[in-house]
Amino acid sequence: MGHIARTDAKQIVIAPTAAHTAAPLKPGDGVVFDAADWRSPEEPEEGGRIYEVLATPDGNLELRFGNGVVKHNRIRPGDLLWRTDDPDLARAARPYTEAASPVSRQLVNVHATAEIGQPLAAAWSLAKSPHLKIVVTSPNPLTAAEKHGLSLETLREQFSRLGNTPYELGNLTLDSHTSVFVPAAALNQMRRQAVEQLQSLQTTPPALEIRDPERSLHILHRDPPAANAAPAELHVLVRTPAQLDAALPTQPASITLDYLDLYGLRPSLDRVKSSGISARVAAPRVLKPGESRILNFLLSLDCPILVRSTGLIHALRDRDHAALIGDFSLNTANSLTAALYFDIGLTRITPTHDLNAAQIADLAAGIGPGRIEAVAYQHLPVFHTEHCVFCRFLSNGASYRDCGRPCEQHEVHLKDASGRAHPVIADVGCRNTVFGAEAQDASTSLDAWRRAGIQHFRLEFASESPNQVRGVIRAWDSALKGKITATKLSAELKALAPQGTTEGSLFVPNDFRQLPILQ
Repeated sequence: MGHIARTDAKQIVIAPTAAHTAAPLKPGDGVVFDAADWRSPEEPEEGGRIYEVLATPDGNLELRFGNGVVKHNRIRPGDLLWRTDDPDLARAARPYTEAASPVSRQLVNVHATAEIGQPLAAAWSLAKSPHLKIVVTSPNPLTAAEKHGLSLETLREQFSRLGNTPYELGNLTLDSHTSVFVPAAALNQMRRQAVEQLQSLQTTPPALEIRDPERSLHILHRDPPAANAAPAELHVLVRTPAQLDAALPTQPASITLDYLDLYGLRPSLDRVKSSGISARVAAPRVLKPGESRILNFLLSLDCPILVRSTGLIHALRDRDHAALIGDFSLNTANSLTAALYFDIGLTRITPTHDLNAAQIADLAAGIGPGRIEAVAYQHLPVFHTEHCVFCRFLSNGASYRDCGRPCEQHEVHLKDASGRAHPVIADVGCRNTVFGAEAQDASTSLDAWRRAGIQHFRLEFASESPNQVRGVIRAWDSALKGKITATKLSAELKALAPQGTTEGSLFVPNDFRQLPILQ
């Protein structure tokens, strides 16, 4: 709620924050003084309920407490003030947290079946979660009705008496081919049983299926390729036509187009295919509801897709599509996760950036090295945001409708306190990704990865010039063919990358396999 501005034996004055503007401090509020900067956390904190709040001429607030509630000598300027209790808020929330009756009710649908000689059966299910269903039956078999048989109106009258329960009767149906008699007491008993069973069903945690990890690994190892069984392949990702011009003469195994303008892809795809190189396209990092046109366009290209979200996999589950390669953002960190993705149609996986280079080699042993596409050169994505930097700073518009699309004419970098310039790249949804300034380079891990059998290596470019793109691809091609050493490769990449290179998330600490002792 504020910082301590000054204090003495008689007064405590705070400089309020925006939280006070939104919900002002007032008498009766419980507060605590945070002195973690200078006092041991093991010592008791100072705090209590405010007796009076007075505004000071300089815009601060003077807080007064009851006699002996707070020790002023244990509070210093700079300490933080936190509100720990608001009686008004507690009073307003009490009807919800300590409700005497349900605040809201869930609709339940009931289907009853009545046959002579059989108990009355009623299936109760939640309208919004129909898979949550229970069945209750009458205590005795039904007999033929002599006067008034069971009707839908009678059932509704008895089953709708849900009173002080979290349920409300929705749709009610009755399947009966003859007139039967059901005592009202039996219907009441069935209703009470249904409520108890539904509440138990909703509050019981679902059963977890524990799978045998050895069996899962056995499935994954059905026919893993042997280490170094196939020559290494380079897969290049470019983001501009100029980078594509530089990549085409190097003849990598594939070229992935990650363009800002999806509809500019077709001519570039045709160029890649005509050169005899496998053409692929990268999907946006986020696919929102209502963006099905993007999915339809990707499918119409009839080429492998670099998948960056589980939402896209879900959208493709019932549609014909080309090969799918899973990107790092699918967070594949172990063999079991990889198995799930392979089962739903992915052909290769890029491990999550949470793994270091040694762990990626271990994963290759677990799932088969031919199923991994390791990113060997890239600018690590730092964060992805809905906010468009191009529209905000290079346009007078407010959205893609009136911004003039400056992202197609300008390059933007965010400079940090150290002077490093981090590339910012927009996507088709006007969302921006900020990339790390230095290129993350896997050259120091190349020999270990080749010993592990990894054969697919991807190079991703951000704001590299055509000459830099060409140089990086040729350096990696030479290293994979054994023409230069990993050490020579590292030196060349450091000189080629726009702002140098880093080992980044691939760094392997000496003790990374040891669990730390938590004190």
